[in-house]
Amino acid sequence: MTKALFVKAEDMVFRQVHSDAGGHASNCQVVGPELSTTINAGVATYDGCSIERKTNYDEAAVVLDGTLRILTGSSYSRVIEAKFGDVIWLTKGTRLKYEGEKAKVFYARNPVDWQMRAESSEDFTPMNDVYHFRSTDMIYSQMQIYSGGYASTCSLVTPEISKTLGATIATFNGSSVDWTTEYDQISVALGGVMRIRTGEAYDYAIEAKLGDVVWLPKGTPLKYEGDSGIMFFVPYPVDWRLRGQPVRPKPWPASVR
Repeated sequence: MTKALFVKAEDMVFRQVHSDAGGHASNCQVVGPELSTTINAGVATYDGCSIERKTNYDEAAVVLDGTLRILTGSSYSRVIEAKFGDVIWLTKGTRLKYEGEKAKVFYARNPVDWQMRAESSEDFTPMNDVYHFRSTDMIYSQMQIYSGGYASTCSLVTPEISKTLGATIATFNGSSVDWTTEYDQISVALGGVMRIRTGEAYDYAIEAKLGDVVWLPKGTPLKYEGDSGIMFFVPYPVDWRLRGQPVRPKPWPASVR
């Protein structure tokens, strides 16, 4: 099993991509096939460019800065403008254009080796339309009420709209939550200080701030802590909970933890 990986925003190295797309686009890949068999992740920037693509991956993304613009639908007639904290979910086979104005975006994609595969075939139909979760519309539910402090979660990408990746935003403030990942997970801090303790006796402490990225392989024992910490989590597989626990009674809301 690989160990946890912590990459600070200030240490990320970007390279220009799609120089023929106008404006400027760049990418910093954080996790790829050399580390993971499930998730490809990184941070991308879009400024004045227009990158046309038919996706051969599922993607969960969150805006870290600027404005991300996605054009999709018939004749690219649907225009999505996402700002800080907004989450985008799209599935394999989506035809779109990535655009933006000083946009900085964290993304997670499956399969991990999508870059080595041919672009999605013309007859492949996406599982669903592109989802745009606005940060102002997100509803959080308190979790781990016996862990001290306050922790909450907002589930966004679930098995109802995905067969691969999940996506959740969680907050931790003065709490200490014991956990063991039953999935591979990539995450990025959105605010405050997110503290993740791993290793023997939890002696390795990761303190993540805005834009810092954390990779955790399946089976990692840890403690989630934080000082007004907010983090965007992307696990694989999306149905990890159903695989490891009995099915919940239907009256239970999806937000129950």
